[in-house]
Amino acid sequence: MAGVAGGHLAAEVHKAGGVGFIGGGHKPLESLEAEVAKARTSLGLSSDDDLPLGIGLILWRLEPPHLSGSAAQTEPDRWLRYVIHTARAASLWLAFSGSGDLQGWVERARRVEKEGERRERLKVVVMVQRAEVAKEALGWDGVDAIVLQGTESGGHGPSHSHGAPLSSLAATLSTHVPNPTSPPFVLGAGGLSSPTSISAALAPGILAGVVPGTALCVAHEATLPHAQKELLVRASGAESVRGMSWDEARGTLGWPEGVDGRAIRNRTSEEERGVAGTEEGRERYKRAVAEGDVERVVTWAGTGVGDVKRIAPAQEIVRELMSEVVDSP
Repeated sequence: MAGVAGGHLAAEVHKAGGVGFIGGGHKPLESLEAEVAKARTSLGLSSDDDLPLGIGLILWRLEPPHLSGSAAQTEPDRWLRYVIHTARAASLWLAFSGSGDLQGWVERARRVEKEGERRERLKVVVMVQRAEVAKEALGWDGVDAIVLQGTESGGHGPSHSHGAPLSSLAATLSTHVPNPTSPPFVLGAGGLSSPTSISAALAPGILAGVVPGTALCVAHEATLPHAQKELLVRASGAESVRGMSWDEARGTLGWPEGVDGRAIRNRTSEEERGVAGTEEGRERYKRAVAEGDVERVVTWAGTGVGDVKRIAPAQEIVRELMSEVVDSP
């Protein structure tokens, strides 16, 4: 949800009873600061109030080789200090470590947390794409929730060769989650864009909650351009495909092994392999961005995009998505 989940969207999800997250790490820290300010305004908070929202970080952008050795020593802590002590976010979402050291990032966050004072303990969420990593994460100190990301999920996630559908991941993990109502909670992501799909995902009793993405991309408060929201409303699930052509065209390569992107099929994804990443391909993509050409610019979307029927306020979308979920007695 980087580039889509800004401060206004996260605030509205919170107002609807969900846990709103602001996407960060893909742009300079100043951009994240601006989105946090928007969230505070939306929630009527002062700069001294705790932020009852989460902030997510794309970790490979804060690691070598994306950062130089010296910058990689200082930048991660600068970002963590901002999230934990300046923004005072309730939660921190860690995803896509290029080094694969998610546990190290959890330990680093907890160390930075101890550098200052907080009214509430930071909740740490890690997103994983493989059941083996999820099993390990269940035993890590300092983890409050684990997001299982299936191959159905939109945006960046596990390739077909590296990952598995959400239902398969959850089933593999079932015997390792004796009590889904106790932390660390296991959440599911991938293809969950309707009340029925969410109810079905929660039915086996393994997942404590779900993480809708594509369904919220069409919220009024999402930062996605209107033309792309309209495209999502028109699209079918069959038009959601995985690949790296969009990243090649945008020059955003550097994702961990086994990670690619899922979006609506378009001219960029249909080009012959390697063409999108050429100088000509990148120039063509830049022009498309400037012109708002949705036939070439990437519009991230999961397999549940066919269930996305209209552009609506975020609070309305969240309440509709949870309408079939019945609380356990």
